[in-house]
Amino acid sequence: MPLSALYRRHGFTLAELLVCLSIIAVLGAVTYHAADVLMARQQVTIAADRLAASLALARSTAMARRVEVALQPLDGNVTLDQGWQLAATNGLRRSGQEAIVLSVVQLDAPCLSVALRQTTRASNILRFAAVGYSRSEQGGFQAATFTLSCRGEQRQVRMGAQGRIRLCTPGHDKDCEASGEPAPP
Repeated sequence: MPLSALYRRHGFTLAELLVCLSIIAVLGAVTYHAADVLMARQQVTIAADRLAASLALARSTAMARRVEVALQPLDGNVTLDQGWQLAATNGLRRSGQEAIVLSVVQLDAPCLSVALRQTTRASNILRFAAVGYSRSEQGGFQAATFTLSCRGEQRQVRMGAQGRIRLCTPGHDKDCEASGEPAPP
């Protein structure tokens, strides 16, 4: 038996290992990006569903209890990005009392942004009158569009003046405009 046959081992060369590692790295990068997009889409979808449910709850609570209910940012926040709360505010603002908090929704998505566009320019507060319609401070009907976005993924929660709630995806649903366009219907 020749001496070279004794020292011959079965295995991979350094070049083969480097090629395999580079292929694994490329596949890992593609998978990471796809997972990141999927997670952003999931966060936006969940937050939009929770917002639509909160709007429906605010409207039905206003009608059932015959009080004004406001969807507003969490205490200490100016925007709806971290979440929102539903509060009964009927007559309490005039008497100087605090609103009664009915429900709190906290969001745990650091990239999430929630923008509210209303037919009347106001803050990030949406009020439902005791009859279930969204009302402006001047007393008129009010429509609103909430645009939720995270890493390029978007979803809209649109509410008509009489309280009809609809979810849509800009760029996917034909009658759902991208953010920054004209006021809601």
